[in-house]
Amino acid sequence: MKIEKIGVIGAMHQEIALLLRDMTKINEKTFGKEKGARTYCRGNLYGKDATLVFSRWGKVASASTVTTLIDIADVNLILFTGVAGAISEDLQIGDVVIGNKLVQHDLDARPLCSRYEVPQLEVDHFSVEPKYVALAIRSAERYLSVDLTTEIQSGMIESNILAEFGITRPRVHTGLIATGDQFIADSVLRDRLKTNLPEALCVEMEGAAVAQVCYERDVPLVVVRTISDKADYHIDFVKFVETAASHFTRGIVREFIAQV
Repeated sequence: MKIEKIGVIGAMHQEIALLLRDMTKINEKTFGKEKGARTYCRGNLYGKDATLVFSRWGKVASASTVTTLIDIADVNLILFTGVAGAISEDLQIGDVVIGNKLVQHDLDARPLCSRYEVPQLEVDHFSVEPKYVALAIRSAERYLSVDLTTEIQSGMIESNILAEFGITRPRVHTGLIATGDQFIADSVLRDRLKTNLPEALCVEMEGAAVAQVCYERDVPLVVVRTISDKADYHIDFVKFVETAASHFTRGIVREFIAQV
């Protein structure tokens, strides 16, 4: 399938603010409660027809948003981007995770279904098409190894900001992303997730819900997450998103869209 229209979603205003700044020829449309009271911005983003939207936090909000996005914008690829908390000990703040599988860690319909299995769908995780995973990996590696240095040298990103959050040489990882309606900010909860889902790299609140909608609507999805913390909330979360993660998001999305 030729990708002509891309939908880009972030769960926080700050996560998509720089993307919105870069978008041109914007046609902004705000719907009422009949379509979830969201604002969808359609325009040209890095040479592609794209629609950008802030979903709000959580599985229901993000699922509602992506459903409307598919309906109104006729997109043929969804890119969800934002931050996540690390579960894997291999992850450091500033690392980027490309999801190749997504699971709802708080879904449990036993004994009717196996743990994490979505009733009626008979799947316990949602896989991402390998070609999009590979492209997202290349895009993230390009940004972190080349563009990030350029942005620091030009003053676009303050080097002391990265130092403040302990970011030195961020890396790209690929694997399972866990989603649930819970902000994991406690090491006990994090370790419980690690025990139950030893493959999981990170945890967030939207990805697998969006993946289920995309699975049912047959629209490919890519999920890119920047690690903000060790799922223990020991940083200034909003400051991290505004001053660091938003730049990572913009750079990776720019590289991705340029090549898709």
